[in-house]
Amino acid sequence: MQERGFKMKEATFQYINDLADQVILEYDISIPILDIDSIVQRIGGKVEEKADLDILYDGLIRKDGAASFCIEVSPQLSPLRRTFVIAHELGRLFLHMGYRSNWVRWQEQGWAAYKRSGTSALENQATEFAAALLMPRDPFGEVIEKYTCRDCVDVVGAAKCLNVSPAAVVHRGRALGYL
Repeated sequence: MQERGFKMKEATFQYINDLADQVILEYDISIPILDIDSIVQRIGGKVEEKADLDILYDGLIRKDGAASFCIEVSPQLSPLRRTFVIAHELGRLFLHMGYRSNWVRWQEQGWAAYKRSGTSALENQATEFAAALLMPRDPFGEVIEKYTCRDCVDVVGAAKCLNVSPAAVVHRGRALGYL
């Protein structure tokens, strides 16, 4: 699995997808995700729109209390991009910050914000988590099957069904071997 020069190991890919599945089960998340802000609240966080975010990133996440967090996003984002950015930040939360999975790591977080700093293996992991959260393996496969005629996939139709962008469907379809 090659992404922007970073090769993700199959075990890492499986771990991220399994973690996203566990989050979906734990927080009773319905697919497609239509209101990601309410999911963030259910998990213990909040979403704030900040007009003064740096032009180099669309969102960030920071610890906001002993057991809470805040995701900041640009108000300039389209609804689909906004959802993906928030899902990406949730990836950072669970994968890299230790929220509800590694108490020691979570306690060591301090109050610094995590934001994108170019491309890296950690960025790709958070992006994979976002894709797995918004388009879990089994529902994604069912949607792709529904929107496939002969050898052609109606990517736009699948994207509308999953409430994601066509680019997200293509990325996920390639990662899972459908495209």
